Amino acid sequence: MTQSTNSPARIRTRQRLMDAMIKVVGSNGMEKASVRAIAREAGCNEAVLYHHFDNKNAMQEEVFVSLVLELAETRRESAANESDPVRFIRSWVAASYRFYDERPNAFAFVLLTFPPVMPIENTAFNANSELFASCLNNITPPEGYAINLTEASFSAFRGLLLGPPSDIHLGKIPGPASDHVTEISELGAKILLKPV
Repeated sequence: MTQSTNSPARIRTRQRLMDAMIKVVGSNGMEKASVRAIAREAGCNEAVLYHHFDNKNAMQEEVFVSLVLELAETRRESAANESDPVRFIRSWVAASYRFYDERPNAFAFVLLTFPPVMPIENTAFNANSELFASCLNNITPPEGYAINLTEASFSAFRGLLLGPPSDIHLGKIPGPASDHVTEISELGAKILLKPV
């Protein structure tokens, strides 16, 4: 008897495979994320993966897109009602670090893996950056300041934002990432708001 594509057992197995990919990639990077390693982590054989996904790349893209959307929604909810750019930046950093503290391998899968899991041409790759820029550009800066979203300033902010989770993930500094929200937010505001 064949299981339906929406049976609870099939859905659980598919999710177990996706969780295994997140753990393997988040812990060891893409180079260690073979189909065999993912299947072993999920507690099944390699053939099972191909019953649920066309190939490893298709699985990788599905996992990436689902995590990017989850992270974007977490950030959007956290920062949605902020009308002050400094508070918006703090809310964004806090939501990002809360996500890392709760799901470090998922955060690493999306934002810390090098080379990136998805090519930068993939629309999901830049979804969170575009959301951040769009939200920040819709906020009126304090008098005497302008929003500074040049490529260089945004790149500097992104590097700053990823610094603590990356170092925690590598064991260079202790966690949780949430301990670094205030400092990173203050530095981020200095990068993204410029006197006029």
